Amino acid sequence: MKSKLVICFNIICCSTFLFGCWDQTLLKDVTLIKAQAFDVGTDKNLIKTTISIIETDSNVKIPSGNVILSAEGASTRDTRTNLDEEVSSELFATKNQITLISSDLAKQGLYALLDANFRSPLSALSAKLVITDGKAGTILHTKPENTPLISDYLSDLIDSEEQMGVVPVVDLQRALTILYDDGKDLILPRLTILDGLVGAQIAGTALFNNNHMSGTLNTDQTSLLLLLGDNKKSAHRLTRKVHSFSSSSLYDYITADVMKAERSLKVARNDNNMFEVQIELTLKLNVIEYPANHLYKKQVIASLNEKLSKQLTEEANQILEILKESKCDYLGIGRQVQARYNSSWKSMNWKEVYPAIQMQANVKTEIETHGIIN
Repeated sequence: MKSKLVICFNIICCSTFLFGCWDQTLLKDVTLIKAQAFDVGTDKNLIKTTISIIETDSNVKIPSGNVILSAEGASTRDTRTNLDEEVSSELFATKNQITLISSDLAKQGLYALLDANFRSPLSALSAKLVITDGKAGTILHTKPENTPLISDYLSDLIDSEEQMGVVPVVDLQRALTILYDDGKDLILPRLTILDGLVGAQIAGTALFNNNHMSGTLNTDQTSLLLLLGDNKKSAHRLTRKVHSFSSSSLYDYITADVMKAERSLKVARNDNNMFEVQIELTLKLNVIEYPANHLYKKQVIASLNEKLSKQLTEEANQILEILKESKCDYLGIGRQVQARYNSSWKSMNWKEVYPAIQMQANVKTEIETHGIIN
């Protein structure tokens, strides 16, 4: 009995030293930003920030729509301060789902726009990071059907294309890691606005040279680049023209899913002391559409493999040239040079050397399955 009394006494004493969280912030006291967009302001030296916050039904306290606000300032943090003056409670970006940046602004530099997000412990570092063709803020004004919240619509759109291997998986945290990497560059998804402001569409990717946007790729090129980059986390689907039948163009195309991709990348020096890069990519394919048929014939499979291999090899080498012209080292060639030729790395300006290196890709396709017919 005495021991029980001692235990109870200790519990009561200890409980007197328990306090609530001293730095807590209640949701009822803040306004949550769900999406944000950055554009060049009316003055080229100003930044325009557009945000989407949730409009709620006061009776049932559920999201019912978007409230779109904009403000200009000397920096992104300055625009946030100006936006705070337009709402009745403090703005928080802890639930931000997507950050949009116009291509015009991205060409000027990416880091300065994101510095405030990187420094704040309350930022949502898992938010998607996307470049827009045209005004980024305008996309937040689009009215997609059956999706009341623009932040959910854009986030789901990017998610679905990431899963299909059409765009890379990049959030604020991953972007920061690559921005500080001297041996690798960033690529980001690109969005364009649909006519009539009914929604947005994936346009491909934006290429970056260090901190600045320096080029673009379309969706087909991006999907192939991700395969060249040994991306194994996404599905990939390829549609290519392999015939020129006069009867109907519907019979000219083949669509296949990549079942497995095997890639090797080798960096070496030649006799002229120049770096050479050789990429070998083998794609195991499952044909999911081929109206021309006769896939049961070995000679048809062999012919298709030959055509696809040649076509994809040409496309891959065109992509490598675009990367060099844009000084975008997405494949991380610099990382390998830094690791294997460190003494040379320290004495060179990699961004000057990179466009001059020799890069060659060879893509081989192997059709393994083709559905339940033939």
